[in-house]
Amino acid sequence: MALLRNGLLATLLLPACCAFAADAPDVPAPASPAADVPGAAPAEASNNFSFARYRADYVVSADASNTQTEHYDILLKTRSAVDQFSQVRLSYSEKMESLEVLEAYTLTADGQRRDVPADRIYTQESYSSASAAMYADRKVRVIVFPNLAPGSRVVYATRRTQQKPYFPGYFGLWETFSVFNQYDDARVTLSAPAGLAMKVRSDGVRGSDRPTVRAGLARWEWSYARSDSLPAQNWTASPWEFSPTIMASTYADWPQMARAYQLKAGSAATVTPALQALADELTTGIDDRRVQVDALYRWVAQNIRYVAVYLGNGGLEPNSAQSVLDNHYGDCKDHVVILEALLAAKGIDSTAVLIGASGGPTLPAVPTLGRFNHAITYVPSLDLYLDSTSAWARSGQLPDGDLGAPVLLTRPARLARTPANDDVRNGMAFEADFVFDRAGNLRGQTRLQPGDSAEIGMRASFVRLNAQNRARAEATMMAASGFDGQGRLQLQGDPQDLQQRFNYVFDFSASDYVDFNLVGGMTLPDPPGAESFRDAYTATSAPDNATPFQCDASLREETYRVRLPDGVPLIALPAAQDFSNAAGRYSVQWQRDGQQVVARHRLQQHAVRGDEALCLPADYAAFRELFQQVRRGFRGQIVYGRVPAAG
Repeated sequence: MALLRNGLLATLLLPACCAFAADAPDVPAPASPAADVPGAAPAEASNNFSFARYRADYVVSADASNTQTEHYDILLKTRSAVDQFSQVRLSYSEKMESLEVLEAYTLTADGQRRDVPADRIYTQESYSSASAAMYADRKVRVIVFPNLAPGSRVVYATRRTQQKPYFPGYFGLWETFSVFNQYDDARVTLSAPAGLAMKVRSDGVRGSDRPTVRAGLARWEWSYARSDSLPAQNWTASPWEFSPTIMASTYADWPQMARAYQLKAGSAATVTPALQALADELTTGIDDRRVQVDALYRWVAQNIRYVAVYLGNGGLEPNSAQSVLDNHYGDCKDHVVILEALLAAKGIDSTAVLIGASGGPTLPAVPTLGRFNHAITYVPSLDLYLDSTSAWARSGQLPDGDLGAPVLLTRPARLARTPANDDVRNGMAFEADFVFDRAGNLRGQTRLQPGDSAEIGMRASFVRLNAQNRARAEATMMAASGFDGQGRLQLQGDPQDLQQRFNYVFDFSASDYVDFNLVGGMTLPDPPGAESFRDAYTATSAPDNATPFQCDASLREETYRVRLPDGVPLIALPAAQDFSNAAGRYSVQWQRDGQQVVARHRLQQHAVRGDEALCLPADYAAFRELFQQVRRGFRGQIVYGRVPAAG
């Protein structure tokens, strides 16, 4: 994930991830580690809630089926926590496991127990399953707690019984105690037959990775406590990267998981007569292999509606390519299967790719299924990754959450890595012209040069543009730059046409922006229709950072042309700047050509530890220093006006 983002039209609709069954428990995660301050509280709460007591007991059978019993006792400290835990939602796979609520009650601040009524514990379809009823595998068990207020506690216990492993012989455990949470008393136990191979790794907890073995049963036990939660950080990687964590798996390595997935998914991509006919139709008159791939990819991306549903055996086994074609919708695995079948119909090999979208550049040492949440496609002959769940990515483009990620290629059963989120893919440039008249009014134009990630986001935003909301969008873009005036969008291409690049220009005019009757200084206007990196320093407002974070390479370039009216003296321009450190390089150059001033700002960020590693907390200082130089560079003013004669 890049440190600087393109926020065109405020919202970039990147594709959601297709969720796999995670190994982690359903521990309700805080919306933010930052504290909330209830009005009646005498002092600021250190955090919203804390785990007064947590227990997780795993019992695994020889075939990897298992039972997981959990107990939660959560102290609610703020009104925000009350809202967050007013109901707890627990997801499970109806086909593969059962979920029982053993007890649930509220413990009020004065010690009174209020049991959750039986009718307040109920089962719902998951949102994803409800959106595609024929795939209603996923269920949600809901607990609605009564009598909640700051100072009360929610207590509940559950038993999850998995009769059938997600993969043959697979069991995975993943417990992370986020340092942003407080744990007064936590304990995790794991029991399994001594003859069942179990790969175990723990860090930051009390206990041993070597089991105690008695009567043919191996048992592990860990405990953890943390009395003070870490304050919110500006930048942070996934908590498992730096928080106390326990992982266990019956799989020896990641390729074993790839083979297990392929065993279930491989037959789903069978080429039927209907799929063969479709592939032939879509590639009529096309002999070039790459162009054939592009045509088939575009059809899947734009015709198979993406619905994030759990399918088949609890989210891990895709439906057949023919059924996906019949229904014209499916989740990420179904997208992969139908594209694989269409490619195979033209003699082009491909493989499913398991990926942890937006999950960072590293894999844990223990192969656990919870690290992957998405599936995409890889074409080996072209060294090409494709994510057809993104309806806005041209062939060869990937959403930024897919870039620089460790992946599993399931057919060859090997680890690989998607292309890095580098300067080209994670780049953005624009040019902005401002022409002033003598009265201080202006007219101008903003022209973008987006990189891949920005173009995908632009398509997702502008596909919603229509005659009804265009004027509002144009007004919003003007207001965001502080202009009193009008703007007009000119789309360059169709956002739904994945065969051509997409862009836009923004023409604008504004009144009374500056008074040329006075001697004054003017900073570069904030261009409507573009997002300047001038405010990058706000991302490093804190003096330091206590956690690792993801730092991808990126490049931002901004060119400003400001033309003053004839007769207005141009007194001075700012000095050029050029600064570099480990985090990157920032420069600004100023030029004058008659009444026109040209300023060029350039910010290049580095993946400080390389594309395959996180940045460390110590690296934060370099980014803070770099962004402060950006702040200073944009303070520069064009000084204009006629200086009165002395005397």
